[in-house]
Amino acid sequence: MNRETDYQWYRAVQDALAEHDPIQIETRLQLAEVAIFERIDMFSRADHGEEEEALFEALVTVRALKIRRVAQLFRKDL
Repeated sequence: MNRETDYQWYRAVQDALAEHDPIQIETRLQLAEVAIFERIDMFSRADHGEEEEALFEALVTVRALKIRRVAQLFRKDL
């Protein structure tokens, strides 16, 4: 399986990474986070190896983008 084309959550993360519109970025980040959690929720106790690792890496990336976004908004308010 090629995650670039087969995983909905991966496309959502890529859309969030590519978004430059400050109004749309928050929506893209939320969509990516929801897609990741929905996929994690689908897992059973079976080993999903590469995809599971990629999901958690993507979640870290999305959360880092959210933190950066909050920091940008905070600097604008100063």
